Amino acid sequence: PVSFLFITLVVVVAIVLYVGTHTEKVLAASKLYASDKPVESHEPVDDYSLAKKQSLGFFYDVRKDEWELLQKLVAEHEDHKYPEQPLTHNPIFDKRGMKYFNSNPAWWQTNYEPNFSCRFEKRIGGNGNGDGPKWICDPHRIAKLAKDRKAKDPKHPGCVIYSVGSNGDFSFELGMEQEVGPGVCEFHIFDMKNYTEKMLEQNIKRAYFHQWGLGTQDPNVDIPEPGKQFYGLKDTIKLLDHENLDMIDIFKIDCEKCEWSTFQDWFAPGIPSMQQVQVELHNAPKEAIPFFTFLEESGYVRFHKEPNIQFNDGSCIEYAFLKLDKEFFSLRKEMKQKKEN
Repeated sequence: PVSFLFITLVVVVAIVLYVGTHTEKVLAASKLYASDKPVESHEPVDDYSLAKKQSLGFFYDVRKDEWELLQKLVAEHEDHKYPEQPLTHNPIFDKRGMKYFNSNPAWWQTNYEPNFSCRFEKRIGGNGNGDGPKWICDPHRIAKLAKDRKAKDPKHPGCVIYSVGSNGDFSFELGMEQEVGPGVCEFHIFDMKNYTEKMLEQNIKRAYFHQWGLGTQDPNVDIPEPGKQFYGLKDTIKLLDHENLDMIDIFKIDCEKCEWSTFQDWFAPGIPSMQQVQVELHNAPKEAIPFFTFLEESGYVRFHKEPNIQFNDGSCIEYAFLKLDKEFFSLRKEMKQKKEN
């Protein structure tokens, strides 16, 4: 019994000593960790600031992790099926004798797919089907931005839309008004023919028709003369007294090939920033690659591509572009430099 009691006592003492020593180590470690650990803040973290900044205020509710995924998608995107020979299938340069290998549709099929995604993009105009409607990136954001601008400056037009080449079809403008609300946007519609009466029949609020076409901007013209058949975009901005306008929300253009001779004027000094560009491109001339290069250098991503196959063989392509801050493309530039090196 004595030996049993002695052994029991030894075991108890050993346990007490072990527990005491272990507890001291845990407490010491916890104190050390607490001293090194930064003080946690209970202030809310603005996780949307990166997207808001790099989208020029357009994406005000996209989280940082989602935005960085979009940035990565753009950075990794390849513009051409054959990067070393991007003019493969282009009928001007590729002289193979089959339309599957040297035609405008073949070239468009193998180049410049969309590299960006708008979660709530919508095809606007009529019921969204057929020729005429356009893909718009998240139109609800346009309505909110217009409201915010008006709140800051009651004289601000809110939202401004340019439609170049209507051909008497106002379904897009009517659809945009229905989407964002009557009177939210100011519409400026341009065409060579006079469709004023037809436009008025649509009863679109704040819609203005201008009977002239878009031409290449003459750099020597300071004050445009009224009554001309064509005006450059900078002349148009002056004629509409939009020189101090900060943003054209949508620039929709279908001008039967004038895009190839005017695109560098769209983003020239003195032109308001264009949030979205919806353009129909006709055929695939030698200006096609410089066109896309110039738009990316100007800060645009492609969020939609759609061939015209009802009234065309696919040689005409509808593209939708969105303006972002050039900082958004920093990862893409880094990856391109690594490939080149």
